[in-house]
Amino acid sequence: MFIDGRFVLNEADLQQRLGSALGYGPYYRHDLGDLHLHLAAGDPRPVKLVWIHPQAVRLALGVALFDTYVETLQRIAADDEGRHWNERFVFRILD
Repeated sequence: MFIDGRFVLNEADLQQRLGSALGYGPYYRHDLGDLHLHLAAGDPRPVKLVWIHPQAVRLALGVALFDTYVETLQRIAADDEGRHWNERFVFRILD
């Protein structure tokens, strides 16, 4: 799954894109805490999330919030590193 930063307008837009891409239904709260809960619990797996044009996401979210998202997603990916591929979350940023 790809998130193209050129089309991310703000955090609400990013959350909408992530929620839709990950298949989260109407009970998804569209916030970083809920995203973390779902991904850390293994919902869904396997998934590879790639952010392209991350500088645009950084501009849309601001540096602090962008860094918080990246750190959260990297932490979840790191927790999954020892698992088999069909059980992993992989996160990449492509500049």
